Amino acid sequence: MTRRPPFDLQGELRSFPAPLVFQMLALGGLDGRLTLRGPNATFDAYFQRGKLVFARGPGQTATVGEELVAQGLVGPEPVEEAARERLRRRTGPRIGTILVDRGLIQRPDLERVIRARIKDAIYAVVDWRDGKFTFESGAEPRDEDILLDVGLESLLLECMARLDDAKRGAAPDEGHA
Repeated sequence: MTRRPPFDLQGELRSFPAPLVFQMLALGGLDGRLTLRGPNATFDAYFQRGKLVFARGPGQTATVGEELVAQGLVGPEPVEEAARERLRRRTGPRIGTILVDRGLIQRPDLERVIRARIKDAIYAVVDWRDGKFTFESGAEPRDEDILLDVGLESLLLECMARLDDAKRGAAPDEGHA
């Protein structure tokens, strides 16, 4: 039986909340995969030289291709054709890149969709306090060919503001009966 080496960093989210862990990795300029495990969900984020380059969050069941179709950026047939090509060439480019290479979508549109997915993934976990985190140095997002250098500080601030707005919207207005 092969035993996996221990993680480079691990802990409890109640002691080290997700935003603090994100900031530690960024400030340390680290490369690798951060995994957050909550009671019912898992989140993965990849860092390169401390920059957040990819994230996949809980509940993200739609593929990038499905989101491109839903937003009217491309029809379902080209996405299905790109998916078939991807299946034939397992080590080749991802579906989004195939669509860009064929001129069916613009790279900025693809990046916008992926950036929104990263934001949604971060937003889904930024206030988790129940669960664990692990960081594996050197792990790379091998299945993703569109990696983005997302400004972590501004992203975290945006997510925290979004959470505050959601909490204020859910709380009754104390000034009115």
